[in-house]
Amino acid sequence: MKEVLLSKVMDVLHEGGFVLSERCNTKSFDFAARREDVLLLVKVLRNIDAFGEAAAIGIKRAAFCLLASPLLVGERKGAFPLEDGVVYRRHGVVAVNVNTLRDYFVMHIRPYVYCAPGGLYVNIDGEEMRRARERKDLSLGDVASELGLSRRCVRKYEEGMSTNIEVALKMEELLETMLIKPLEITQRVCDAEIPKNLSDISNLERYVLCMMTRLGFNVFETIHTPFRAVSQHELDKILTGVLRSTKNIIRRAKIVGSISYVTKTKSVLIVSGNVEHESLSNTAVIRKDELEQMRDVDDFTDVVEERLKSEGRMGALGS
Repeated sequence: MKEVLLSKVMDVLHEGGFVLSERCNTKSFDFAARREDVLLLVKVLRNIDAFGEAAAIGIKRAAFCLLASPLLVGERKGAFPLEDGVVYRRHGVVAVNVNTLRDYFVMHIRPYVYCAPGGLYVNIDGEEMRRARERKDLSLGDVASELGLSRRCVRKYEEGMSTNIEVALKMEELLETMLIKPLEITQRVCDAEIPKNLSDISNLERYVLCMMTRLGFNVFETIHTPFRAVSQHELDKILTGVLRSTKNIIRRAKIVGSISYVTKTKSVLIVSGNVEHESLSNTAVIRKDELEQMRDVDDFTDVVEERLKSEGRMGALGS
């Protein structure tokens, strides 16, 4: 059943003009999608309650370093269906249903309502509320009396406090103006949401990533993704995978290379042991002992670029 939902989500994004990566089916996200300057990491689950904290950490870490928006698409929350036009959150990740996704990216209709403990809420344009009240020559006390609220509560709304739909509609009717603000479902992850330390890393991965740091890269570890880190130097970002053997290397290279194409990065797999290929699916393959001989970032990037160019030339000869 998830396959049907996943196909619907991918179809909607295709219809909305997005380029999609290969499906990776990791715990944190299923694929990457880009449309112009909008980059998404998308996880699809029938029940969004199945999206756990570890998965949320994984998608948020990857989204943070790739400047992407994490997005969860599902059909229900527990026993209840996700409602059309309503934005939900699961461990800090925005969640919507397919219809809301289509409205936003295809029909360009933004949602107004979000779900939080206690019910459905909307955001109020506090500045517009204050201006409308003053145009009608009403005091805070006048508005409070008309709506059956406290004067302090009305002041809070003018300062930007959210409220439920019923109160918001009453305020709009009284002040004769639109006050409810539309919501965005593409939201970048801020630094404060990212846990600083990860313990789930093998000795081989730690060794390889330490070597990448020694070369001069700023290495940002990821979890539950097809790559183990994003290595950055100046403006260049490299999706960095670490493999103990060449088992499944072709499939892994295809996935990581596809994600790198969508995210406009490079991709590298670093392998412990012998390998038959120097590049696969637009992904450079480097042996661990080769990495150990490199002196700096320039050595590394020269090897990566040469191997990717070589693959391009071989592809051209075969076409």
